[in-house]
Amino acid sequence: MKFSLYAMLAVMGLTAQAIDTDVDKFFNHNVGAQSVKLARDEVYPRGRLFPFSFYSVGGGSETKRGDLLPEEQRLADQRQIIEGGVTLIGPQYELNDDSLETARKNGIKMIYTIRPVIDGVAIDRNWLHRLTKEKKKLDTAKLKESVASIVKAVADHPEIAWWDITPEELRYWIPNEAEYLKTVYEAIKESDPQKRPAFMYEPGHRTAGALAKLLPWQDLSAKGTYLNYSGKKDQRAWARLSTEQEVEAIKKANRPEVVPLTLPEMFQQPKDDELKSVRDWVRHDVYCALVNGAKGVLVFSASRRPNFAARDRYLQAYLEVCGELTGAKQLGQVFLFGKPMHDLECTVVEGDAEVVLKERGQEVTYPAVSMANYSWENRRYVFLVNSSTQNLKVVVSGLVYGSGVTVKGIFDQKIEFTAPEGDFEVDLKPLEVAGFEIYLKK
Repeated sequence: MKFSLYAMLAVMGLTAQAIDTDVDKFFNHNVGAQSVKLARDEVYPRGRLFPFSFYSVGGGSETKRGDLLPEEQRLADQRQIIEGGVTLIGPQYELNDDSLETARKNGIKMIYTIRPVIDGVAIDRNWLHRLTKEKKKLDTAKLKESVASIVKAVADHPEIAWWDITPEELRYWIPNEAEYLKTVYEAIKESDPQKRPAFMYEPGHRTAGALAKLLPWQDLSAKGTYLNYSGKKDQRAWARLSTEQEVEAIKKANRPEVVPLTLPEMFQQPKDDELKSVRDWVRHDVYCALVNGAKGVLVFSASRRPNFAARDRYLQAYLEVCGELTGAKQLGQVFLFGKPMHDLECTVVEGDAEVVLKERGQEVTYPAVSMANYSWENRRYVFLVNSSTQNLKVVVSGLVYGSGVTVKGIFDQKIEFTAPEGDFEVDLKPLEVAGFEIYLKK
């Protein structure tokens, strides 16, 4: 004798109406493109475009650091990256004004670098260090005048999306440096009619408490997340810790409008036997940061460097991720505007469920797998990131029992199945990123 699914559920005390109600609650949260009231052609947080950019496109040289590329090569590098789907150019440092014109010609946004000049001298970190060493106070009036002149000269360019404040890595415990950031930030806001976001690059070792000290004068949190450079090559969960430090700093500073960004690395040559790992490193580090709260990606950097033969391998991996976030899949919209849900669980059933980080002389334990669960366009999007060096088997549970929802792979299009029992298994390779779109077929 054969029973329909609904008949069997009725025997179990469940009804089709109950299932339908549960399914509606699971999928329908009025979150989608129509609910986002931001400009389509502006970069987040002022618009819908997912922020993805590379520092120093067209900068550097394969023979000598600090040299600039010939114009033809610079434009070719920039064209390749624009065609890869980035939504921003820069920061570009000394290529600032050239890149402003490039952005205009290509119909793309850019990050404009602010480098003030006082008494004919461009301010850099050494200048600020000398000021403090000589026990002199910062001339805030002259600084404000310089910043105002820079911003007003280009403020009418719609290509500019964000302002990049230099020098970078200013220290909150040095009064002149904290005052410098405050003065520059306030001068930008007073001089820019559009009040576009401003930020400064922060070094990767800054803690949440340290980051919070300078967030009153920044609209974006941009902390380096250079795992290999920082000695975390085999502890990739550090990408999660780094992002969580930014998210926590935003809370500590009581500035929920600040946008956390991830700044992954592209500048250090791996060993020959590690080249095969580049794509896994890139995908893991970016998606681990996004799953844990980052809302944009700035890669440091696209500059051509001596002794960096892996540049093209890194670039292709980052452009692959960029295409997933800003191209046809539009995953960036899910990470920016999807509604975070907390009704699914991820359980490791084979392999170690935790990884251990060594951070500042202490051991920090993290789940081996990070999971994000978003509601978007009447569907669920689930992302899993394996930060361990093991093969893992995990079970995702909490789907509506008996509904027969469809689970489709986002990155592996060959994956498609139903999950009538409300859960499904996933095999994860070391550092693998898996994504699933969950919906109910009509």
